[in-house]
Amino acid sequence: MALPLVPYTIVKLCRAASKKATNINCQCSVCFRSGKYRKSIFKRISNFSTYSNLTLVLLWILMAVLVYYIKHISTENQIFEPFSILGVETGASDSEIKKAYRRLSILYHPDKNPDPEAHKYFVDYISKAYQALTDPVSRENFEKYGHPDGRQGLQMGIALPQFLLNIDGASGGILLIGIVGVCIILPLTIAVIYLSKSSKYTGNFVMHQTIYAYYHFMKPSLAPSKVMDVFIRAAEYMEIPVRRTDEESLQKLFVLVRSELNLDPRNIRQEQAKFWKQHPALVKNELLIQAHLTRETAALSPSLQRDFKQILALAPRLLEELMKMAIIPRTPQGHGWLRPAIGVVELSQSIIQAVPLSARKATGGSSEGYGPFLQLPHFTESVVKKISRKKVRTLQDLRDMKPEERAELLTQAASFSVDESRDVEIVIEMMPSISIDIRCETEGEEGIQEGDIVTMQAWITLNRGNGLVGALPHAPHFPLEKEENFWLLIADSLSNDVWISQKVNFVD
Repeated sequence: MALPLVPYTIVKLCRAASKKATNINCQCSVCFRSGKYRKSIFKRISNFSTYSNLTLVLLWILMAVLVYYIKHISTENQIFEPFSILGVETGASDSEIKKAYRRLSILYHPDKNPDPEAHKYFVDYISKAYQALTDPVSRENFEKYGHPDGRQGLQMGIALPQFLLNIDGASGGILLIGIVGVCIILPLTIAVIYLSKSSKYTGNFVMHQTIYAYYHFMKPSLAPSKVMDVFIRAAEYMEIPVRRTDEESLQKLFVLVRSELNLDPRNIRQEQAKFWKQHPALVKNELLIQAHLTRETAALSPSLQRDFKQILALAPRLLEELMKMAIIPRTPQGHGWLRPAIGVVELSQSIIQAVPLSARKATGGSSEGYGPFLQLPHFTESVVKKISRKKVRTLQDLRDMKPEERAELLTQAASFSVDESRDVEIVIEMMPSISIDIRCETEGEEGIQEGDIVTMQAWITLNRGNGLVGALPHAPHFPLEKEENFWLLIADSLSNDVWISQKVNFVD
């Protein structure tokens, strides 16, 4: 066992020692204060608790137990040496053997020594050693089998409590109950739990009812602003309890996020009444998500804070399933829908970065709104207005500037401190720049003609200012770690068809 275990352990230790620890999470002061990436003792234990590490530790524990057992095992099956037991040299004469036997009898014979251990040693060793050297039959057995009693067998058994070995009366019932419990009830319980969960959830741990709801409510003309209405209908969200004690807090929250609820201002009273007539779970889910997008979560009560964290914890995988329902083949040609897919991507970005959906609307000289700026630390709507006066109207305009020019702009136009400017620089260096190179060709032919089978190859290149490839995005308002994911969609915006879709991840 030690033969493969020792070199494997050495290899693991060498890899761990030579592996360079690289921080792939944001190092700005805002992310540091959020405490999301702070390594507690529990996180360190969970990071260590991989299958390979735990298996290695268990193997070493088993190795230590075996070594201890072998070291302290009973040595009953020792080689029988009558000459050494009697204390004479090999080949001693009969007189010397008898003399040694009489001397040991004075010390160990039961009539001379009442100690039970002495009695046992005299019967098991001294008498048999004397018999093996003086009795012809015993001498023959000793020479053949190494023991005066002949061939010695090896007996093995399992240590069980005595009451289990007695199958009469109550002991037999206990044994029967144990066998039934371990062999029948336990496997059936595990099977029932597994089947109940597998019938309720998909392989991605999303409820089947959620998939049905997303598939039913997803429409080809669904506007990006309406994707939220479909997203909050997840069965996981509908199961979050709606308490009467939450009503007052939700009323206050409604006032704070009312501008984000797509209510018609021309008929505001009827719109508000219509909003509150929805299912209570839908009202609560949307208000909590809007509170996150507008960064108004400080007003939540402790019970709503727990529900809010549960909603955000479920959001990444629910959004992925919602995306799949948008790009799943629906048309007769087997194409998905582009417009709702874009809406899902925008909603996902807004939830991770805590950016209001209204901030993505075109304003002034920017077609993308001021929303992209809000993912930068210390940026607000007023800061965006200040730097727009310096003809920096899009996030790409800010990224294209040199670091010195950018720092000067932020300190002079937005009154940023040196530390705040440094935080912005850290986040901009972590932002990826994506370039896509697509090549279409027909195998065996130079050109492409109508009716040809075309092979399309796409090369995606990711670059960051800090040199990293995979990294966790700057998202201090999202309480959980979130990997970067990219969706590659080959689609026609005129026909609203998605021809090819592929999820890309650079972390691994």
